[in-house]
Parts: sequence; structure tokens; C-alpha cells
Amino acid sequence: MRNTLLLRRDPDNPVAWRWLRLDQEGQPQGDIHAGTLTDAAGVSAGLRVVVLVSGADALLTRVSIPGSSSRQKLLRAVPYALEEQVSEDVEDLHFAVGVAMEEGAWPVAVISRHVIQDLTEDALEAGLDIQQVIPEVLALPYRGNETSVLVENDVALVRTDQSAGFAVDSDNLGMLLAARMTDEEDSLPPLHLFVPEDSLQPDTAEYVGETRVEPFAGDPLYVFAQGLDGRAINLLQGDFSRSSDWAALLRPWRATAALLVAGIILSNIVMGIDYFRLQSESEQLRTQIEQTFKTAMPETRRIVNPRIQMQQQLDKLQRKSGTGGGFLSLLGQSGDVLRGMQGVQVDGASFRAGRLDVDLKVSNLQLLDQLKQELMKSGRLTVEIQSATTGADQRVQSRLRIAGVGT
Repeated sequence: MRNTLLLRRDPDNPVAWRWLRLDQEGQPQGDIHAGTLTDAAGVSAGLRVVVLVSGADALLTRVSIPGSSSRQKLLRAVPYALEEQVSEDVEDLHFAVGVAMEEGAWPVAVISRHVIQDLTEDALEAGLDIQQVIPEVLALPYRGNETSVLVENDVALVRTDQSAGFAVDSDNLGMLLAARMTDEEDSLPPLHLFVPEDSLQPDTAEYVGETRVEPFAGDPLYVFAQGLDGRAINLLQGDFSRSSDWAALLRPWRATAALLVAGIILSNIVMGIDYFRLQSESEQLRTQIEQTFKTAMPETRRIVNPRIQMQQQLDKLQRKSGTGGGFLSLLGQSGDVLRGMQGVQVDGASFRAGRLDVDLKVSNLQLLDQLKQELMKSGRLTVEIQSATTGADQRVQSRLRIAGVGT
């Protein structure tokens, strides 16, 4: 059993709660704390949360329903089997069933529906995740052959069996125990009384069986911690089961979830359509590229990657034209200079045998000579003035031959 947070409503303050932390062995850890359910939720992380409900609020009984294999069917049948034993309408009551007993008998805890509903709603609002809700009578220490009684204020909680017990006014405890003696054929079980140190022991003189009194100091939570048993009837069943809580929480989101799933499916369909469309377009483009490649380079028989193969062929042609003597190289090196000179007008250009001939007009011969020097300034080009003629407009029409160094 993992570490537990045991809670009980303060009997003197209905809006306050008291809680105690238990280790894996069920031993108390630290002191008892008091506060609201929200306060308790703040310390509940990683703990199994168990809430005790008042013994006066829960009726413990049993019912015989032979052959009930389905727990859901059993929960539906129990209210009608106990209809004659309860004073309220079964629709206003909540029924929880314990572990099966002999010959088809089942222990049952009955509690007002609004009590368990208020508790679960308050816990949900406080952010407290409750795993078990147990009638406090079933948390009394029980050793199998005795009757356990805890007295608190004017109420006596009595546990007579693993899943049986009741709450009674402490003034009537002795009379009620004496009344039960008439039904006992065997020797009376020992009576184990848990009584606060600062209170009077109830009158049990009419009970002729063995009586053992165990005073306790402080809060009864320490006593309940001794008898806490995971086999006790958990009231969180049926409509109030934890799975039902999750279903209730998720119910408003069902439509949103359905739309989300539909959106994901539609998105996947659209993506699939786009994928096949793009794949088809890609195949068409590849076919066109291969056709262009075959037209430009008919001598190439094996096509692996047209783009890379075409780039390789262009690089090879440029290397054949000589270092720095390719058309693109010459044009790139001279173009920036030609554009940057004021008074220079390019009329045309031609490329052959690794040389670039440029026809241009300049304002005067001095500018033409300056242009030549600028082109040769990088040391990568040679420039030769092929012709220079002064026209009617006093501008010089010239042809420059530009080549790479070493060409």
C-alpha cells in the first residue's frame, strides 16, 4: 500500500477537515493538520487519498443475491433487494457493495445520494483526487473476535464484523449491547472500547462479556489509522466511481474531440492528395529536364542526374577555354568596370577564341586610356585597343579586346 492521506470532516466544524499522513505500513507520519479541502489537496501529490464519512450517515447491512457474477448487474439489483429495509426512496440513496461473503451474501453500505455527491463535487472543485470513501465505522481496529467501539462526544461507533457495524448515542450503548446478547448463542465477544482520555467511559454494565478499555489522546484519526483496511467497502462505486468522474469530465469535450479527429483525418487526406499531385508534377518536370538535356547534349547516352551532369559539362567547356578566359569570367570581371565609368557607352560585344571584343563610345581619348588601366588593374586581364576614331559628335568610338592573362 502506498503512502496515504487520511481525511475526516471535523465533527465540531462542518466546513473544516482534519487529515493525517500514513506511510506504506500505515503508520502515522507527523501531526494531524486542519484546514479546507483545498489545503489538503496542496499536500496530496503522490498520495492515496482516503476520506472517512460519518458513521451516522452510512447504513451497513447485507443482502443475498445468489448467482450474481456481474458487478454492474449486482449494483442495479441491490436497491430493490433492500427497498423494504430503508426508510427513504431508493432513488435518493447510493448503494455500494463489498467483497462477497458466504452463500451469495454481499455486504452493502447505504448512504444518502446528496451526501456522497456533495463530497465528490467539493473534492473536485478543490482539486483533490480521492481514491476511497469509507464509512468510518469500517476504519475502527477490528481483530475478528471482538466488538470494537469508539466513543467521541455523544456518539459511539460500533464495529461488529469485517463489514458490519453501526452508530448509536453513547448513552444507549449499554442497552443496545445488552439487547444484542439475547441473539448470541455462543460466548460473548470481547468488547474493545476506545475512549478519549478526558471523557467519561460510557455505561456498559449490562454487557456481561469481557470489556477492555483503551484510552486515546488527541484526535480519533490516530485510532482510525490503526484499522484502515483496503478491503473496506469503497463508496466510490456506480455513478460515483472514479471512472464515472472521468467520463463526466470528458463528456463536454466529446464533440470537440470528434471535430479534432475529423480535422486530423481531413488534413491527412489533403496532404495525401497534395503529395500525389506534387509527385506527379515532379515526374513531369524530370521528364522535361531529361528531354532538354538530351537536346543540348545528344552525345550523352546515360542520364543519372541531368542537373549535375549539365553543370559538369559546362565546367569542362570553361576549363578548355583557358584559365580566366571563359566568356562568363571575362564578362564578369570587365562588366563592373564598364558600368562604373562615367561617359562610357557599350554598343556591343562578341566572344571568340577566348577573347572578348567590346565596341564602345567614350567622351575622349584620356577616358579610353583610363578605362584600359582600370580593366588591367586587377592583374587578371589583358586589354588591347583595337581601334579609336573620333566621330562628328567629338566622341571616340573604339573597340577593346579583353582576354585573360596567359590566354
